[in-house]
Amino acid sequence: HSDLAANIIGNKSFVTGASTGADDNGHGTHVAGTIAAIRGNGKGVVGVAPSASLLAVKVLDRRGSGAFSAIAAGVDWAVAQGANVINMSLGGTADSQTLRTAITAAFNAGVFVAVAAGNEGTNAALSYPAAYDTLVTTVSAEDPATDGFPSWSNYGAIVDLAAPGVNICS
Repeated sequence: HSDLAANIIGNKSFVTGASTGADDNGHGTHVAGTIAAIRGNGKGVVGVAPSASLLAVKVLDRRGSGAFSAIAAGVDWAVAQGANVINMSLGGTADSQTLRTAITAAFNAGVFVAVAAGNEGTNAALSYPAAYDTLVTTVSAEDPATDGFPSWSNYGAIVDLAAPGVNICS
């Protein structure tokens, strides 16, 4: 995306058959735009950190599926590249020691790990990696029109913050 191309300093895929960290469905690009869309190019949006450097790390396939080992490898790679922040807009209902180990190593390296609370409309304590609440910052969606959670956004005591998640331009 033209708003992000200059900010991407590395990309890697941990998905079998994919050669780059290119986004298959747009969600990663949308989140990256919220973070680092550049200003002054007439696109109409600017990210919260427009000069941030980005690593494009593909850990899920085009259907949004993947293995915990691929996700953990992506976390490890980002840490090795010197990432200060890792955003993980993904989740599952099973715990994984492999993923927990990678996130623990990132946390111990001083990396801020932000994770999605999830999109099932249930208690976020049932979603991983959000359930690793002492190691991650769990983010839920908020609907500015209702000043509440959208029906699909996960919620619960482990949610650390909510951010606008409905009708967001990026």
